[in-house]
Amino acid sequence: MLSQQFHQALEACPLIAIIRGVTPDEIDMVANTLLEAGVRAIEIPLNSPVEPLKSIERLAQIMGDCGETTICGAGTVLTSEQVQSVQNAGGKIIVSPNCDPEIIRATIDRDLISVPGCLTPTEAFSALKAGARVLKMFPVADFPAQYLESLGAVVPKDILTLAVGGITDANMEEYWKAGARGFGLGSNIYAAGDNASQIADKARIMVDAASRAKALGNL
Repeated sequence: MLSQQFHQALEACPLIAIIRGVTPDEIDMVANTLLEAGVRAIEIPLNSPVEPLKSIERLAQIMGDCGETTICGAGTVLTSEQVQSVQNAGGKIIVSPNCDPEIIRATIDRDLISVPGCLTPTEAFSALKAGARVLKMFPVADFPAQYLESLGAVVPKDILTLAVGGITDANMEEYWKAGARGFGLGSNIYAAGDNASQIADKARIMVDAASRAKALGNL
């Protein structure tokens, strides 16, 4: 079941690497470097300039060989047609920057994981009404962590909340304390053109920070 696979991946490492700008020729190196560092969920935004669906197809093959604690998909998904294209490429996570009930329903109808972007209570509950069980709070770091904590007082406790946008190794613990149970990371884990050494160094810092943040929940 995909929801279990998604939760297992984030339980192993509560990070989603957003690898915007990766090319099909680079995807093996980038994906394997991130996986070796401990990352278990990877997203390729569809606004990447070079054949993102081809990269997703190869990424799905790579991660499919890694067992059930890894999962991948697409970001910046804005149309129902794109949802279908991502599924055809092997992607299992559909991430959007906005809350669009049509996209959420199209995703759920295809038995994929819907991760809509939300920021306000209205957007969050619109997403939940459409069937989403995961919320991407974006851009979260433009607001204090207290904002996320306040929102968590009304969002059902079984909903998985991800903090995305401006998350760093310095503020990860703060947002975990506020209720985030996963983080989407962009250029601070991968930037277009990064080599394997740069990716490994960034990933190590972020995976270590995620481990420290996660440990707070066990205190």
